[in-house]
Amino acid sequence: MSLETKHQSVHEIFIAVVCVACRVSTTTEREILNNIKYKQMKKLKLLFSALALFTFLNTASAQNIEQEITSFVDDTEVLINNGRRMMLHYVQTRNFERVAEVYHFLNERMSERYCAVFAFHEAIHIAVLISNWDDFFVLVRDFSDIERMTLCAPLQDHLLFNALLFEVRNNASQLFENAQAAGLTAEETQLLELYFYVLEHGADETYRQKLRAFRRQHSESEYNDFIRNRLPRAPVRGGMGFSMGATQFFPTRGFSNYFSAPTAGYIALDFSFNRFLIGIQADIGSMRLNIPLLSSATGYDYDLQKGDRFLFENFMFPIGYTLIRNNQFEITPFVGLGGTVIRSNIHTGQNSRDREFEVVNSFTVSPGLRAEFWLRRFVWTDHIGDSMAHGLSLRFDVGYSMPVRFNYTPARGNVFYARAGIVWWLGNIAATP
Repeated sequence: MSLETKHQSVHEIFIAVVCVACRVSTTTEREILNNIKYKQMKKLKLLFSALALFTFLNTASAQNIEQEITSFVDDTEVLINNGRRMMLHYVQTRNFERVAEVYHFLNERMSERYCAVFAFHEAIHIAVLISNWDDFFVLVRDFSDIERMTLCAPLQDHLLFNALLFEVRNNASQLFENAQAAGLTAEETQLLELYFYVLEHGADETYRQKLRAFRRQHSESEYNDFIRNRLPRAPVRGGMGFSMGATQFFPTRGFSNYFSAPTAGYIALDFSFNRFLIGIQADIGSMRLNIPLLSSATGYDYDLQKGDRFLFENFMFPIGYTLIRNNQFEITPFVGLGGTVIRSNIHTGQNSRDREFEVVNSFTVSPGLRAEFWLRRFVWTDHIGDSMAHGLSLRFDVGYSMPVRFNYTPARGNVFYARAGIVWWLGNIAATP
């Protein structure tokens, strides 16, 4: 065999070996890929199976919960709500012995739970109607703690409270008499008096006086928390008054030498809040000159003759405090802050005021004393039922005005005054105390 033939044989053998190796390699790769695909499919099947199982279990659990919720009955809530309805019936039929029985039974049954069977505003009315004064004073003493307690069963409506309130309000006088016969202390009696009065009459001026008396006499009372947070606040005794009348002025010192005592008309608007008074008022009139004012003395362009009239204007913002007040009259000292203007009145036309001679144009301080006597009080009710207290009173003021600076110093002086007018008041200040 020639050398060339040997080489050709070796080459063919090599090619054959390579082909066999390729076939083996391709077969192995396919097997690996098939194995991977099989494992992935197996995992997907397990995942889908787990998901299906979870869905089934969740659906079954939801159905069980739904069945439990549908069939669940809170015996406590049923007991309390039925008891409340029964109590409502007995309140409406005025069978307060049965009201007491239901009240004590429910409280005893729920005594081991830290919750309230009745809302606070229901419980105190029940205690009053069944004359259980010990419970009443425990409730008002521990008001803050009881208010924070949750209810054993949520309120379905306010029918019971409305029925209780109706009975207590309509029988307040008799219930208070019953309480007074129970041997209460003076503090307890006053507290009940406040409670019954505000239920029957509301927070009016009399209530304000009773509340003030209780706080003054029992400043450290254990019931103060209840009074501050549950009873109404004392009403603000306030109103607005419009008045008009006349003022007589009496000049002093140099002022009286140059001018006669003038009479002026006045108008005023006042605001009262409890015992405080603020307002605005104006006195406007004329003053007659007693002696000539010559230009040589005044430096003015004209001589002003005896008998010439000067314009007198007095504006004031009174601030006062009522010391005495009753059903007939009030006494109020005050101080007025404002201004006084006295000027000639000889020019007419545009800018005439700027051409007049001014004796005084100054800030003025006016202390005084006011007495006001009530003539009539009444309540006006309009067509839609809204009402407002009105009143008419007679006012007398006396005081002393002190202008700070005079432009014409020889006429320097102060002024006594007396004022009288009629006042129309609007607001509860006009209500009968």
